[in-house]
Amino acid sequence: MTRGLSSILALLTTAAFAQIETPNTDIYYKLAPDALAPDGVPKGEVRGPFTLPSQAYPDTQHTYWIYVPAQYDPAAPASLMIYNDGQAFMAPEGDIRAPFVMDNLIYRREIPVMIGVFINPGRHPDQPEPHPGQLGGSRHKPAY
Repeated sequence: MTRGLSSILALLTTAAFAQIETPNTDIYYKLAPDALAPDGVPKGEVRGPFTLPSQAYPDTQHTYWIYVPAQYDPAAPASLMIYNDGQAFMAPEGDIRAPFVMDNLIYRREIPVMIGVFINPGRHPDQPEPHPGQLGGSRHKPAY
């Protein structure tokens, strides 16, 4: 009898959750002002893509880009920021848009002049590059 009751409860619970509509959180999400490119803010340059062969994983490579802020002076020291899943962080139409954020914060002197390195997960040359909305998923990096 207990076994039958637990089966019925499991069925009812599953049916109840199946009827609950998942909310569309995208309608509430808005980019922060710093993720936009306002007029008058000097724009840095994103260089690349470049390919870096892995020393740790044979036949594996990383694609990467380098962000150089407009205020960069090669004669002066600069800070460095490294972004894993680079394709997602640097995409100008993506959800994060880190180069715009860096442009804005450097312009307002809220962070120092900073070089950005956007590096993708390791992949074999025959594997596709991750797309801008994808985080993780490489065979050399666990997907969370």
